[in-house]
Amino acid sequence: MKFKRYMLFLLILITLTIVFFTGCNLISGSNNNINNTAKNNNSTIPASDFTLKDLNNNEVSLSDFKGSVIVLNFWATWCPPCKAEIPDFVDVYSNYKDKGVSFLGVSVDEDLTALKQFALDYNINYTIVIDTREKNIAGKWNVSAIPTTYFIDKNGNIVDWNIGQISKSKLISKIDSLLNKK
Repeated sequence: MKFKRYMLFLLILITLTIVFFTGCNLISGSNNNINNTAKNNNSTIPASDFTLKDLNNNEVSLSDFKGSVIVLNFWATWCPPCKAEIPDFVDVYSNYKDKGVSFLGVSVDEDLTALKQFALDYNINYTIVIDTREKNIAGKWNVSAIPTTYFIDKNGNIVDWNIGQISKSKLISKIDSLLNKK
């Protein structure tokens, strides 16, 4: 009997660990994934434009950032891996904002007050927009887990993406690769 309880506890612990390290599940109304063939063949996918409101209720479109390398991050304040990567995003953006790199955070939070406080607490220095159930941009972008980060070249094409928390070194490497792309 003790062995069965121990095994059940171990199974639950392993499951929770996997969820934590791979990202938070996101109910997006979509079970589709981006076509991995494009990623595996080093192809590009045109980024679908969208418009959402920022924390000051201003409309912001993805196309507003065209001409720069874009780091597009889908995230939420309640997601532990999202929280963990935000300080790196803030730091990397500070170092790259004058080099033709833009960061755009798409929050799937429903509590705007909590989101604004989070942005203040974490000193977020890049644009944050709020996805809503009505807009469901995360669903349209086939985001199945958060955080999910897309890397968009200067021509507006998705060239890579990362599902789950991204390390600072990997973030920098991907940005440098796009800046050096001819």
